[in-house]
Amino acid sequence: MKIALPLTAADEFSSHYGAATKFTIFEVDPVRRVVLRRLTVLPRDSEPCSWPTLLRTAGVDLVLAGGMGMGARAHMAEFGLKVLVGVPAEAPDALVSAWMSGQLATGANACDGSGSGHHHHGHHQHGEHEHGGHCHCAH
Repeated sequence: MKIALPLTAADEFSSHYGAATKFTIFEVDPVRRVVLRRLTVLPRDSEPCSWPTLLRTAGVDLVLAGGMGMGARAHMAEFGLKVLVGVPAEAPDALVSAWMSGQLATGANACDGSGSGHHHHGHHQHGEHEHGGHCHCAH
């Protein structure tokens, strides 16, 4: 099984999927609860609408995200990718370990537009918006 986590340029978990600059893909054995391999990939295209193709081509099954818009989640589903949102901002290795052990506690989707409106990236605007690919994925 392969799990992808969006990362910042500083190799930290990106709480907002659309603000990621790269992904670390963990190939795991969930039965033995071990990481077999990890690979960091840099998307050629900076537009999140193209990322499901990249992740599916890499064999990813699951994306762990802090926040992801509804359109982006639907786009992931079109490519057969499962998404878990509300993942806390912690070290990628710790998040994958917690997921494998069934101990990953999630909160609200940071991009669902409800609740207090708190978001780790003050520059992010909630809701549907267009960008280069015009897929309206609200990344």
